[in-house]
Amino acid sequence: MMKQLAASVPHVACEMNFLDSVSTEWRLYQADADIPLEWVETPNGHVASVDEYWSRVATLKDGLGNPKYNSLMVVVKAALCYQSWRS
Repeated sequence: MMKQLAASVPHVACEMNFLDSVSTEWRLYQADADIPLEWVETPNGHVASVDEYWSRVATLKDGLGNPKYNSLMVVVKAALCYQSWRS
């Protein structure tokens, strides 16, 4: 599903290895222990909005201090913009 979503961002998906990067980052994201459950729901029951959650994910850095999910965030931002536009 993530590859299909990434491919729907044509101005970026044509770049070499973009789809592979998104696929790899998606798998890393799914197993990321640095993402606390509190980002989804706080102990007092506040559920984060989708954009609030992904804004936090976007702040994560890799071991070199670079954005951890650079390619994945391009797709996420495109999906959020599309969703917002369709509302």
